[in-house]
Formats: sequence, C-alpha cells, structure tokens
Amino acid sequence: MNNFFDKIATYMKANPIFIGVMIALIGLVLFLGSVFDWNWLYGDVSPATYSIGKLDGLINIFGRKTARILFGAFSFFIFLVGVLVIWLNLKKLM
Repeated sequence: MNNFFDKIATYMKANPIFIGVMIALIGLVLFLGSVFDWNWLYGDVSPATYSIGKLDGLINIFGRKTARILFGAFSFFIFLVGVLVIWLNLKKLM
C-alpha cells in the first residue's frame, strides 16, 4: 500500500498542476451541486445535527436555500483556489 501512495506522491511532485486541477474540479462539482440543488448533496438531512461545521447543520440552522448560497460561495472559493494553484504553477514553468 505504501508503494501506491509513493507513486501518487511522485506523480504529484512531477505534475504540480494536477493538484490545482483536482482542487478546481472539486470546487466546480460542489458549486454545480449548489446551483442545481442536487439531492445527494442537500438531501437526507439529519434533524439532530446543528453543528455549523457540517452541511446538515447549515441546512438545519439557516434553511436549505441559504445553506445552498453559503456553500455555493464557499465552493466557488475552492474553485478559485484551484485556478490560482494552476496559474501559479504555469507561471513557474514559463
């Protein structure tokens, strides 16, 4: 198993743009989930959770629409961080 993680670490060191692409893709998928109100992201909310650190807690405290807006803004920020990582690594290569 360590050999597998060593291969991943070696690949990421050789291709730092890949990290930015993965961060941007995660942010984009979460943002699209917020825009299109995907049930796998916002459905099945536990009514006993009021932790602000969990998406269920945001939905229970603020409501589904407000939680979608907050999480959409946060996921767009994640997307922008991924784009920034890509841009900085491309700048290093030039």
